[in-house]
Amino acid sequence: MAKLYIKPIEYNSECITFPEWISLFTLCLAPLIAHILSGTPPVSHLSNHRPRWYDHLCHYNPTSIIWRYAAITDRRIRALNWSRNDLAASNAIFWTAKGWDGGEQMVAAAASHCTRLPEHTRVKIRSTTTLKTVITALQGASAAYSLIGLLAGNTNLTFVALMGLDMVFFPLAVLGLLRLCAAAWLAEDFEFLPRDATIPARPNTMASGDVGSQSDLHPFLITMPGEGMRFKPPGSSWASWLFRVFYFFIVAGACAMSIVYSVPYGPVDLIASTTSFVVGLFYIFFFSISAALYAFYFLRSQTTTTLLPCLSRTWYKMYTFLLFSSMLVIIIIASIETNKGPDGRYISVRPPVRLSCASQNRWWALGSDNTLSGVMSAKNSTIGQDYAGAEVTHVSSNSSMEKAKYWLYDFTGYCVGQLSNSTTP
Repeated sequence: MAKLYIKPIEYNSECITFPEWISLFTLCLAPLIAHILSGTPPVSHLSNHRPRWYDHLCHYNPTSIIWRYAAITDRRIRALNWSRNDLAASNAIFWTAKGWDGGEQMVAAAASHCTRLPEHTRVKIRSTTTLKTVITALQGASAAYSLIGLLAGNTNLTFVALMGLDMVFFPLAVLGLLRLCAAAWLAEDFEFLPRDATIPARPNTMASGDVGSQSDLHPFLITMPGEGMRFKPPGSSWASWLFRVFYFFIVAGACAMSIVYSVPYGPVDLIASTTSFVVGLFYIFFFSISAALYAFYFLRSQTTTTLLPCLSRTWYKMYTFLLFSSMLVIIIIASIETNKGPDGRYISVRPPVRLSCASQNRWWALGSDNTLSGVMSAKNSTIGQDYAGAEVTHVSSNSSMEKAKYWLYDFTGYCVGQLSNSTTP
């Protein structure tokens, strides 16, 4: 039975220069920042008091962002008459006297507070929102290509079991593809503002101008004259059910992929660095919680709100804090372990051959993941031999990591296929 070997954490990044650190952190944080900034619109305040800073954190949780994409799409599927006001209210994050509210009743309740509506009932092609969708979708497509390539046995792809700092949030980019479900109905060209004369307040319960829960709203704002029911109930819409099942299996599939890449199976042992191990645990935890929440609310047809129903619960705030704390720990561990290999890729283990920072660029690795033979010119070799040229052939993939690599000094060229007996390059 296959076993999992976790390499102990060690400091490998002493040879990385300052410009390389800037590039590494840019590659590391780009998927996370793009996903969070594109998925969290500005808050629309309909109350005279403002939320505290920690009240905002749950909106940046990727679990909340993915739910928002699903809820907007589900609302559009169930809409009987989709208007510009529906588009604006469905994309807004409302802060009211009762806290956060993204329910369907806010479409009518916040209508008189809207000072600017979108130009159309769908997103404009030339808009910032469309640009965000393109960026996140391209990142997701690249990540999905790499993950599928690994399952097909292409080990030359960048997502590896010994990942470096530049790839720790790489799987998160796959979530960008879920934005495509709601891409046509994501908008930011709207504005909602509180107005003191619009909503009468209950004595001793709300400040002037506040919008509270449905029972606190003026009857005219709950149901607009002549409009009636605007959305089909989630439980009676087959299209809504089909979409929810599809969406859940996408998230559950991502959870299964995290387990596949973190748990050894078959006859081959899995060697993982501390970085890749904690990254695997992080994604198993994140996708498992997300899939469980979506299954619970999807089955109960509680998709009438664009905000997770448990968003304001204490346990969800603790989950969000734990999630972001785990991200920080991953970045710290990956920064300690990341090392630039002779082939130019960043990995979280030190090469089998102990190299100095000065000579690192003169060494090259050729092993089981290469389908070529090569020649080298060796000078002052540190592995016990000096020779003018040597033949390097394909190594069996059943070998261990140390035996599967030939380390070449002053690599001068390669050829595909079988080399002749001559040692001339």
